[in-house]
Amino acid sequence: MKHVPSNLVGPPARGNDFYGRDQFVDLVWEKLGLGHVILAAPRRFGQTSVMYRLIDAPRWDYRLVHCDLDHFTEPADLLTSLVVQFSQDDALAGIASALSFVPSKVWKGFRDHVDEVEVHKLKIKLRESIRTNWQASGEELFGAVAGAKQTVVLILDEFAVMIDRMTRHPESLEDAKTLLRWLRHLRQSPETGNIRFLITGSIEIGPVLQRIGETASIDDCECLKLEPFSEKVADDFLYALAAAHEVPLPVVVRARILQLIGTRVPYFLQVMFSEIAKAFKQGGGAPTLASVDKIYVEKVLGVDCKTYFDHYYGRLRDYYGPEDERTAKAILRRLAEEVKVVHSSCYRIYQAHARGRDVDAFHGLMAYLENDFYIGFDPKTHEYEFSCKLLRDWWLRHYGMEV
Repeated sequence: MKHVPSNLVGPPARGNDFYGRDQFVDLVWEKLGLGHVILAAPRRFGQTSVMYRLIDAPRWDYRLVHCDLDHFTEPADLLTSLVVQFSQDDALAGIASALSFVPSKVWKGFRDHVDEVEVHKLKIKLRESIRTNWQASGEELFGAVAGAKQTVVLILDEFAVMIDRMTRHPESLEDAKTLLRWLRHLRQSPETGNIRFLITGSIEIGPVLQRIGETASIDDCECLKLEPFSEKVADDFLYALAAAHEVPLPVVVRARILQLIGTRVPYFLQVMFSEIAKAFKQGGGAPTLASVDKIYVEKVLGVDCKTYFDHYYGRLRDYYGPEDERTAKAILRRLAEEVKVVHSSCYRIYQAHARGRDVDAFHGLMAYLENDFYIGFDPKTHEYEFSCKLLRDWWLRHYGMEV
């Protein structure tokens, strides 16, 4: 019996709620069987759901070890996280217990799942002991993992965020470069043939490494890009949601929803359906073409749903730096207002806001915006436009008149 998904706006989709990505999961497993993988996807495309699908349904003899690196700032953080994860895995706990730099009391604390405060204290203690000579500790750790009977997949989640944060501070820049080169050496060592790396995250690692001249440090990893839903999968998804939540959604209405959203991002579909379902269940009547248009304009693009999309605005501040942030916002405002803008006009906007920077810096910024799903480029017309109609409409609604 075909499963019916819940409409989850925000949390990763797991179990029966995972939808439309089975072929992509098969491809990831195929590539992990051969080597190391970078899972690339803009935020809200379902990358985290894919990652958890791999964890929830492992294949062959592979053991998956997940490390969330979002708030890490040094190599010792990464190694500490790996030790914790190994300690809590029944099949891999022996690896951590045999490490010379892990006191038995610390290992037991991780193993016994003591309360969160105590675990935090143990992590700090272990990190301090690793920090002084992290490479030697890392060599010992990976040497032990290489001796495992199983193939071990290390999921380095938000690895690019960690590296980006390290490279923005002079005192940790060299550590970031050393870590990148060290990990590449480990991946290429014949002694670690049973170890796979799966690098995931909400920002692309390529532009981060290009900025510091370290693109060669990941050239041994194959990049798999998670694309939006196809039109058929998106329509089937809306149909399944409608059936699961008992909301009448005829073919013409589903087609209109896809037309309004544009690029078929799963998260955007969920937000739109959520608002339609709420209106229907509060006595708004069966969805019609006119009612979904009204919901799109007044709810999805309005203040009620603003927080669902605010990260697209905030990440410019978090990851682009003050000058690039200011320039990117000026370009995006023009694109929101005019829909399509030729390359040369975007460059003139760039020059007006980033004086003294050359055309290479401009191309770098536009590549960042493409990688982060803000914009797309048509090589035939040399025009830029927003990658998604919904995102363009939202930007125009909330930031189109910003000065």
